[in-house]
Amino acid sequence: MAFEFKLPDLGEGIREAQVLTWKVTPGQEIAAFAPLCEVESAKAAVELTTPVAGRVLETRFAEGDVAHLGDVLVVIDTAAGAQTREPAIDSVDGAHAGEPEYFGIVGAPPSRPAAPAPAKTKTNRVRAAPFVRKLARERGINLEEVAGSGPQGRVRIADLESASVARGPLPTPARSEAPPADLTAVEASSVILLRGLRKSIADHMSEAWRRAPQVTSMEIFDVTELVQARATLRGTTEAANVKLTYLPFFVKACIEALRAVPEANAVVDEQQQAIVLKRDFHIGIATAVPGGLVVPVVRNADRLSLLELAQEIDRLVSAARERRAAPADLSGSTFTVTSFGGLPGGALFATPILNYPEVAILGLGRIDLQPRVVEGQVVARQCIGASFTFDHRVLDGEGAGRFMATLRRYVEQPLELLLHLR
Repeated sequence: MAFEFKLPDLGEGIREAQVLTWKVTPGQEIAAFAPLCEVESAKAAVELTTPVAGRVLETRFAEGDVAHLGDVLVVIDTAAGAQTREPAIDSVDGAHAGEPEYFGIVGAPPSRPAAPAPAKTKTNRVRAAPFVRKLARERGINLEEVAGSGPQGRVRIADLESASVARGPLPTPARSEAPPADLTAVEASSVILLRGLRKSIADHMSEAWRRAPQVTSMEIFDVTELVQARATLRGTTEAANVKLTYLPFFVKACIEALRAVPEANAVVDEQQQAIVLKRDFHIGIATAVPGGLVVPVVRNADRLSLLELAQEIDRLVSAARERRAAPADLSGSTFTVTSFGGLPGGALFATPILNYPEVAILGLGRIDLQPRVVEGQVVARQCIGASFTFDHRVLDGEGAGRFMATLRRYVEQPLELLLHLR
């Protein structure tokens, strides 16, 4: 009997996914729960496994193609394969004892399969996230030759970068003498299709820009004392094997600013024509990943200490960059922080676009020495540029001003945060 394996519901409202790589080929026999393929949605890369055993008749999508929810990915002849599970010893749902138990995802259950046959399965000793594997294929790198620096030898993106440097630049492919006949330009152009993560980003940014009138307020904060506080605490956090960045301090300061201006911790419900104020503080951390930008979410950030915030941010960002974050970790934020100052050529200011339907986002620029007037004297101080973008339907200049004033208070005098620890 032919079993049609369809693209399952990946959760979080995801309706489509791009096929990254196939683990099987037509004619191959596979066991139940063996890997079928890797797919990449707008939020994560996922490995799909077969709920049945049998022989692969056909794969209906090529690598790189986009499949939609319910599309048939692969057809399996279950009569040629093994049972899904060993015969049940007893029945708990009315089935006869000895009848195979079926574990399906999407699709109709097969008829009783034939006796088990030896299944050919692939073994993969290399530990790497699906997106890392895809990146390695694109760069022509054999993962088995790369030493992984992650837990249990997991290969990370940084390991691929090191391997690429060691190999040197790839040879430039020979160019055709003439462009295709359907191109009228003097030189053919490269085309990057909007698919997967990049298409999701494009759609999300377009929706945010179209739906919300956005205004950005900018300030320079003197964070000299914050720099000193972090330097003082780093020894303690490193002893606990935690990397303390400036971000946990800003998250804590943002929470106090959001308490002062509740309208900034909200979403707009356009169907009800209402502003929904959020009681929880789920802070999104915009994170650059290969191919785009994702926003992992620190849930209930107000209940975490600085040390716990540092640990959770590191966990979420690392998982997001390796494209192994769970879809649930990439949704549900009530306010977002994006830091662009540490990127190559990082700016002092920017105009970040809202993470719609949220109504506000904070952008953090680079920290560097700036001339400031202190007690009548011009001195060099450590300063940071802060950009606060807000939905003008919800917040006005007065509310934005109160938010920035509160934020300034806690980042310029970080010891005041101690008064609000729980």
